[in-house]
Order: sequence, then structure tokens, then C-alpha cells
Amino acid sequence: MPSMASIGVDAENPMHTSDASSRREPLATDASEETAQQQADVVIEAIGFHRWTCALVFVMALLIMADSVEASLLSFLNACVGAAFNLNRAEAASVVSIVFAGETVGALVAGPLSDKTGRKGISLASAFGVAVFGFGSAFAQSYAAFVTLRLLVGVFIGTFAVPFDLLAEQLPASIRGRALMWVQVGWSIGAMYCCAAAWVTLPIWSWRSLTLACAIPPMIIFLALVYFLDESPRWFLEVGRRKDAAEVFRRIAVKNGRGDDPKVMEAIAEIERDDDDVAKEESSLQLFHDAWTQYKALWDAKRRCTTAAVWAVWFGFGLAYYGVTLLVTRIYDYADDDDDFKCKFRYWQIFVVFSAEFVGTVALVPFIDSVGRVRSAFATYALTAICLVPVALGATANAVATQRFVFGCLYVALGSITAASSITWARRPSGIVPFGPVYYSLQDATAASPQNRRSCLCHSELCRARRCTSPSSTRRRCGRPATPPPSSSRASAPSSRATSSTTARRSSRRRSS
Repeated sequence: MPSMASIGVDAENPMHTSDASSRREPLATDASEETAQQQADVVIEAIGFHRWTCALVFVMALLIMADSVEASLLSFLNACVGAAFNLNRAEAASVVSIVFAGETVGALVAGPLSDKTGRKGISLASAFGVAVFGFGSAFAQSYAAFVTLRLLVGVFIGTFAVPFDLLAEQLPASIRGRALMWVQVGWSIGAMYCCAAAWVTLPIWSWRSLTLACAIPPMIIFLALVYFLDESPRWFLEVGRRKDAAEVFRRIAVKNGRGDDPKVMEAIAEIERDDDDVAKEESSLQLFHDAWTQYKALWDAKRRCTTAAVWAVWFGFGLAYYGVTLLVTRIYDYADDDDDFKCKFRYWQIFVVFSAEFVGTVALVPFIDSVGRVRSAFATYALTAICLVPVALGATANAVATQRFVFGCLYVALGSITAASSITWARRPSGIVPFGPVYYSLQDATAASPQNRRSCLCHSELCRARRCTSPSSTRRRCGRPATPPPSSSRASAPSSRATSSTTARRSSRRRSS
């Protein structure tokens, strides 16, 4: 699965870029940036979800599919490359671990770079790098050359969350959760594509043909991104380039057929009307200094528990998901023992098990907003653990009596863990962090439902100005007492008497003083 990006934009915590000339609290935004992000929310909601945005979601789903293809390829390369280069078990395992090491590096670097240079350039580099080094690894003539090229593939896979972030920054809050879940369907399709490509290429040719087949989707996606992708208007606002943000919003409105809508044009003009900001410039040293400052802020007294919990969730996901996918190809191969590498598999069983990812993700789409992220994630992660217990206790597919049982456990486990990760992806973090695309929160997003959209826009500056008219939970979060719900005159009478009594006591104290 993707190594995970700062997903979308939470209006409660707009992303920001630290100004080198000022020293602000980490993960905090100033009033002007927050106002700009609120104006962006208004524009995006006015534009809505129409044909061009729908096409962009489809293209991003294909990008996630390309990521999945390269990740699923590891399940087959582990055995096939081991047989081709006569590797021992440790060397074959390094073929998988070296890609994950590259993903870690890519995720660490992608966040600060996307904050400095923008989302579009990193997004294009992601697809292009995976395609180029994927093609190159198919022609590697030695084990050392192969793992080096796969390391570079992993680095660019680690940056794949930035385009996912760019997409979420352009989605209306009312549709964001479901749209991002549909993007995750591309991941499951990529896993099935990889298995089908292995089914076609490995019996006839070799692992090199499979590697080439898996490098084709990233190149196609790169060409599509060149046409579809605009720079994130929210990033333009973060760096003080309001005119550029307004221009991008106008192009998006025209592509969505809303270029003649006066409400949309007025909302865009509001952004440009306040263009008195100076574009922010940062040196590379200052950029990574700010990133390190934000990283340390994640472990302060207020955030360390949430940070530890979220990292534990993603560690558990990576262990479970990649453990299951690698286990599937080990169970359904033709090797005589664990040290025997044979590039032969029971393809139809593997394909059916991998199809569980599609079923699990699609089945969860209707519940992403109604049930909530936390409860959905808890249920799917728990179901994964329950299904993996019998497999861990020693059931194998080689025993006829347990074949169907193990197959069912693996199917449900893979479907539920994929759905669980998709839920966690759909939740935006509390601000940009140095890991950029690797930090998430499992708290339910109030921005996901239309009725709570106002509460997301009414935060901080608006609340301090006492103009907040959002639900009571938001007032409490803004430091204001909750307003009692409307009630009948009979129920409100005691409250009125209590208020009058309190006012009388205060007047008496003032007179006595």
C-alpha cells in the first residue's frame, strides 16, 4: 500500500509553510493564511464535483493502481529473482526490504519538497521515476544492479502520496471521503493487474517480462498527469501567490462547466481581491529546519500520544498487508521447501485472493461517512486479526482438509486490511509534518458530511471574532460555551429564573462594592 500522504485539506487545520523571517508555533497558521484557506473552501464548494474533477479522480485512481502494481510485484520477484540469481533466503528477502527502505526515504523527502516546490512537480516525478527505474530493473544483469534499481523505484513510490494529496486539496469536503475511497479502488485493480500479468508472462517468458509489464502503467499515468494536472491552488495560497491560485481556480471552474457561474466567479475574485501578500521564499536549509521543528512538535506533550497511536496503526497495517500478500504467493507456489526458489505459482488462486482487495474497498464505500472512520477502521483491523490467527497457528494449503478454510481466511483478511488502510488514508492529518505524506489521524472528519461543513470553516479566527454559528461541539472547541438546544417555554422557564437570579446577585455585589 502507499506509504501514506498528507491527505486532502482539513479546513480546521490548513497546511502552511513557515516563514523564514518569523518564528511561529509549529503546526500553527496565522490569520491571513487561515482566511485564505477558508476562501479556498468556499470556491471549491461553489465549483462542486463535475466532469473534470471526476476525470481527475479517475486519473489519480490509475496512479494509485501503478503504485499497487509495483508493490504487488514484490510477491513474485521474491521467488523469481531468487531463482534467477541463485540467491539464498536472506538475499531474496532483501529484494523486498530494499524497496521499503527506498519508500521510507522518498516519504521523508517528499513532504518538505512538495511544500517548497509545489505538488505538481513531485507528482510528475513520482510516476516518471517509477516507470524509468522499473524498466531499468528489468534489464539488470546482476543482483547488485537489480537491488540498486529497485531501491530507486522504492524512493519514487514513497512520493506517490503527494499527488493523492493534490487531489484531495481540490475536492469538496462533502464528497472528499467517498472520492478518496474510490481512488483506493485503483489499488485493488493494480494488484489484480500484476497477478494477471504474472499469469501471462511467467509461464512463457521470465520475470524480466513481468517487470516490464508492471512498468508500463506508471509511464501511461505520467503522460495522463501531464495533461490533467494543475498545481494545487491551496499551495499557491500557502506561499502567498493569490493571483496564481485564482487563475488555477478559474481553469478548474471552466473545465467543470462552471466558468459562467457568477457565484463561482465572485468567490474566486474574493481571493484575488485580497492579494496583498508577499510570496514567501525559503532557503533549502530553512525548509528542512522547519520540517525538523514540526517533527519535534509531533512529540510534544499535547501530540505524542496521538502520534504514537497513528504510527502504530500504520506499522500494523504494513506488517499485516505486506505479510499477507507475500504469504499468498508462498502458499500457492510449487516450491518443495522454503529454501527452494521456483518461479511457478498457482495463478488462479492468487488472482482470486487478490481480488478481495477490490471487494473490501468497494463494500466499505457506502459506510465511510455514515458509520465513521474510527469505527470502520476498528472493525476492519479487528476482522483482519481474527482471520489471520488460524493461518498463524499452522494451517497450510498443502493439507486438503484445510485448503478451503485457509483460502477463505486469506481472502477475508486481505479484503479487510485493504479496506482498513483506505479508511485511514481518507482522514486528513492535523497539519503538514516533515514526513509530509506519512502522518495521519484516525479521528472522524467533520468535513465529510455536508451538514458539518460550516463547523469546519468556522474555526480559530472566525471563532475569535465571535461570528461562529456552527454546532455546539465546534463552539466548545473554539473556547465558547455550547448554546443550549431550543426547548419549550415550560423547560426554559427555570433557566430564565436562574439567569435572573444570577444577574440580581451580580448587581447586589456591585452596589455593595
